Amino acid sequence: MTNLFVKSAPAQRIQTKHTVVHVSLLLFLGTSLIYLAFLKPGIWGFDGSDMLNMAKSLVLEGDFSIPKGAGAVLGRDGQYYSIRYPLLPVISTPFVAVGLWLGHALNLPTHYTAAVCALIVSILLTAWSTVAVYLLALRLGSSAVGAYSAALCFAFGTVALVYGHQFFAEPLLAALTVTAVLLAFQASPSAWGVGGLTMLSIMAKPAGIVIGPVLAGYFLLKRYSLKRVALPLLGTAMGVLLYMAYNYLRFGSIFSAGQSTSRFTLEGFIPRLVGLLLSPGAGGGLFWYCPVTLLAGVGLWKLAKGDRLAEALAVLGMFSSYWILYSFWQFGGWSWGPRFLVPTLPLLLAPTALLDARGRRWLLALAAVGFLVNVPTLLTFYQRYYAEASDAGKLVQALALWGNGLDAPLFNIWGAALRQLDVALSVDVRSVLNSAGTPPAAGNLLSADLMQVMAVWWWFLPAVGMPLWLGIVAALGLIAGGVSCLWGWAQQSRRL
Repeated sequence: MTNLFVKSAPAQRIQTKHTVVHVSLLLFLGTSLIYLAFLKPGIWGFDGSDMLNMAKSLVLEGDFSIPKGAGAVLGRDGQYYSIRYPLLPVISTPFVAVGLWLGHALNLPTHYTAAVCALIVSILLTAWSTVAVYLLALRLGSSAVGAYSAALCFAFGTVALVYGHQFFAEPLLAALTVTAVLLAFQASPSAWGVGGLTMLSIMAKPAGIVIGPVLAGYFLLKRYSLKRVALPLLGTAMGVLLYMAYNYLRFGSIFSAGQSTSRFTLEGFIPRLVGLLLSPGAGGGLFWYCPVTLLAGVGLWKLAKGDRLAEALAVLGMFSSYWILYSFWQFGGWSWGPRFLVPTLPLLLAPTALLDARGRRWLLALAAVGFLVNVPTLLTFYQRYYAEASDAGKLVQALALWGNGLDAPLFNIWGAALRQLDVALSVDVRSVLNSAGTPPAAGNLLSADLMQVMAVWWWFLPAVGMPLWLGIVAALGLIAGGVSCLWGWAQQSRRL
């Protein structure tokens, strides 16, 4: 394990295991505390709600069944099952169990308390991915300052800031992807570990199928033994078999995941391929929503010019595999920026640690722009804009990947956030809780409970008899604690 914490020869100094572990812990804790200050009070959307219901069912019933409704498909045993993925609900079960207990203990709607606790999982996964960016950057030969900058830019300058507060599969897949790459890039790679992660990645989301072949190709380029080359592919095969078993458990067929494969099509491939990078429309715009990724190519070029051509090709191959795979998928949901490329963000940010001082200033400047793009989603739900568009009969325009740029979420989020704040200041959260679970009237999504409040946990404290100012102080304390940890991390990094 020592190699995980030791820089390669081109790095400026050799890192000691003890110091790097200390820095990593401070980075993990600092990121987690700041993210926790903005923990959402609930989950909006079919994907997250389905997976939360799956986790609740695992706790209460011991199976994956969910209530009948949107996202539910009739299964082989007469129960309803989600078309979503099993790993995140499984990981979340201890958190959901605590949330259910808290709901009963505090006489609050258990769906809310379970959701709040489940969302902590996304925060912890994103905090780990932040640490993994740091460790991977060191492994690629970065200086301590470069690794520090790249990790912070990932956590606070990309859509990781958004999806770390949502209950989607992408933060989990990002954590598994970067961890598998980190293990593969060691001087003595843990092929069994890589194989295990490739298997789990498919259970996190089938798109994780790309990880095994890319890393097998990397091992082949490095001229490792056939055993090491085969294990990522074996892990992929095992993951596919497990997912087939999951399909059979739900729907009685190993080939049925409950949803049509017709959305996987060549039609519209080029617009999606380009749009994922360049369009500010829904579901696209990597360079718009995560402008720091504009410098990823420079970092990869520096990596390839050194003695790391195989690593550069592996990172490029992993990104390209996800990018091309999702360009075949006819996506169109309520996404903020390029949700499907979130698993690639840690890999794109790690090489930016190799930039020189001038390049690092550009990196931090672009991260600041990315922070301003994404920060409105911390206090509100980004889905607010889509709900407004739906009620106004303009949802098709809002969801267009390529359409009128003025309809893109990117250019409307600040207005939507201010309107949600205005509503929240005039609504009693106790009344919101009393109507919890009541679906909004047709054509009036803005009447939904989560559209009536500030999208932070401490906004609900008055519902349990605590003053709002106490929650604000608690949130400020979490932010201060996180900043203190990150400052300590910076001080430690300078000594390396």
